Amino acid sequence: MKKKNTNKIEKFLGVLIVLLLAIVITVVVMLSLDSNKLQDTILSVQNKYIDISQTVKKKIMKRLEIEDETPLDNIEFPEKENLTEAQRYYYYEQLSQTGKKIYITIEKNIENLKNGEENIPLPPSLNEDAKNNEGGKEYIAKEFQAAWDAFITDRSEYFYLDTSKVCLVTKMTTRGSNTNYEFLIGKGDNANYFIDEFNNKADVEKAINEVEKVKNEIINNATGNNYEKMKYVHDWIVDNVKYDTTNGSNTSNIYGCLVNKNVVCEGYARTFKYLMDELNIPCVLVSGKATDEDGNSERHAWNYVYIKNNWFAIDTTWDDPIIIGNGRVDESIKYKYFLKGSNTMNKDHTTIGQITNNGAEFEYPVLSVEDIK
Repeated sequence: MKKKNTNKIEKFLGVLIVLLLAIVITVVVMLSLDSNKLQDTILSVQNKYIDISQTVKKKIMKRLEIEDETPLDNIEFPEKENLTEAQRYYYYEQLSQTGKKIYITIEKNIENLKNGEENIPLPPSLNEDAKNNEGGKEYIAKEFQAAWDAFITDRSEYFYLDTSKVCLVTKMTTRGSNTNYEFLIGKGDNANYFIDEFNNKADVEKAINEVEKVKNEIINNATGNNYEKMKYVHDWIVDNVKYDTTNGSNTSNIYGCLVNKNVVCEGYARTFKYLMDELNIPCVLVSGKATDEDGNSERHAWNYVYIKNNWFAIDTTWDDPIIIGNGRVDESIKYKYFLKGSNTMNKDHTTIGQITNNGAEFEYPVLSVEDIK
């Protein structure tokens, strides 16, 4: 009997071991399958996270593009919150997408320009812009000039830059029938990018501080509504500045007007815009020709300002005629060209859209027909 029972037990144990092995094998297989699924799931999540993180990164970079030191492709200034801010970039808004990218790169590299750095990179996407537009590198050269015209006209505060000393550097690489371009900002044979009155960055920084000191005094005293602020700035310029007849230095910029107090029409107009910008009053610089009482015409500059839902003209130069001796400007003359409409201005002022010879053709705001009431 014992022998039979032993055999039964051994058979039972054998079956049990087989079942246990089957179960273990099944569990191992299932765990292996689950592990693969888990791994696939992890990879899937990782890939989705990468996609999301890249999207977020692009959005963050888009929002921070103006502060980022490296020029980004296909970027624009943020939406303008109001008319005042938009008019600070009045000429920028008229550029092509290519021109806008160049304009932004210029503004973001002001410190590099002050340091006289050579070969400042322009956005790599200009390569595609060159390929996709007739003329290739000639097209970029035209857009480069337009961007500089717009930049200097919008931004009077960069009075120390001489655009004639700024060069477009073009590097070409040809492989077979494919040509690629790299575009950079250079200074050619010039020692720096400054107008001749400044020799180095220290000179420029000193001049900026002098300008800002006078500017702050004017802005602090320009109180009241926008009309009163415009009138105060207009009167300060007319009462304190003389028209230059000696071909002196800095006669076309805000330094010559605010510090030296001796400028030609461009210096008057740039300074008026600069101060309007500081007061958050929409103002643009206008270029053209003016004809005097003797029928003589010459290049001239003045301003358009926005007030009472209309654009009006102000010509501080012609409101400040040259007075022989110690005489003062009569009130009837002092405001002859203050907040005037096209019926008045078009009698002796003619706008010209080209700021520089062979430059881009810009448009100006439409003036009110009548003078301000």
